[in-house]
Amino acid sequence: MRSTNFKKAVSFFALASVFSMAGCQKDELLEETATAPTPPAAASKVVEGKYIVVMKNGTAASKQELRNRLFSRLGINQDRVGEVFDGASNGFTGNLSKDQVQQLRQDENIAYVEQEQTVQLENAVATLSAETTTSTTATTQSIPWGVARVGYGDGTGKTVWVIDSGVQSTHPDLNVDKTRSKSFISGVTSWEDGYGHGTAVAGIIGAKNNTTGVVGVAANATIVALRVFDNTGYGTLTRIYSALNHAYTYGKAGDVVNMSLRVAASTMLDDLVKKVAAKGMFVVVASGNSSIDCKVDSPARVVATNVYVVSNMDSYGKFNPSSNFGASVKYAAPGTNIKTTWKGSGYVNGNGTSYAAPHVAGILALTGGRVNSQGLVTNDPDGKPDPIALR
Repeated sequence: MRSTNFKKAVSFFALASVFSMAGCQKDELLEETATAPTPPAAASKVVEGKYIVVMKNGTAASKQELRNRLFSRLGINQDRVGEVFDGASNGFTGNLSKDQVQQLRQDENIAYVEQEQTVQLENAVATLSAETTTSTTATTQSIPWGVARVGYGDGTGKTVWVIDSGVQSTHPDLNVDKTRSKSFISGVTSWEDGYGHGTAVAGIIGAKNNTTGVVGVAANATIVALRVFDNTGYGTLTRIYSALNHAYTYGKAGDVVNMSLRVAASTMLDDLVKKVAAKGMFVVVASGNSSIDCKVDSPARVVATNVYVVSNMDSYGKFNPSSNFGASVKYAAPGTNIKTTWKGSGYVNGNGTSYAAPHVAGILALTGGRVNSQGLVTNDPDGKPDPIALR
């Protein structure tokens, strides 16, 4: 891997922006107003001296032995080691000297060494109010236009792993697996969503077809929340990598992984995405909201079987100008003015590729890997119009 990749600042973020629900039914009771995440200004930075080390595959017994030999040979004290992870990939994070990093990069047992990155999600622009309703409000069930456009069905028994800010476990419109859900925030065991983004994604995928709220594409699908963003929208590349590694370890062929997030080019993350896909799991990725070619971002730049990068279109089938584009994008899906679930047992209208990707995740959960097309999106800036996803 090129050394320049190690120095690129990670800029991953919750990709959805929100706007007021001006088009909502006038007779719907407004109980509270929430502020939802908007596309933040890039506030990522390199963590000096901290690295993520991914080792080449070996036997289960040899992994720990190999790590210990490396620690001993390079003089890496255990108190300098942060996290150790196993699964599709075996490795660790640590505070390392430049000499130790150089030796690791030359070691035949090491696959990747990348510098750790952090990001603080900051609302750089004034947020707009988004209508939400509490769980005590008896709202008439609606089918969001995006769900109606791509098609929906009964997703009972289907599993979708949502790598995000967590998911509200008690939301009455969601079926969340409390046993398999997990936090990857060091020192925090709760995977509950304090930011809202993950709950919004989950609703598009699998909101129940009941008498209130909204309906998801794969209604009542089982959502497994893998929390990598905290209540302020802060996270790290290590968390994302570890969560995906966890999904690989405990997921099965036919499961879906939704990644409505974005990082700067990361070869090790791209490689893990491909491994998960090669297992027969379907990985759905938001293309991003920066109006650029997503060839510079991970995992949106990945082109592989079972990997679905998704752009954002509006209700007229027009490419949203904020959406990223490029050769890796497989489908466009509804991502503009989408109503979905929200933290606090509420609902929200939102916009962004974070809202587009879970439509495709729901389709894949229903069909076991088949996505049909209902024509091509218009105004695609790369000159190759994306097929519009259909169940």
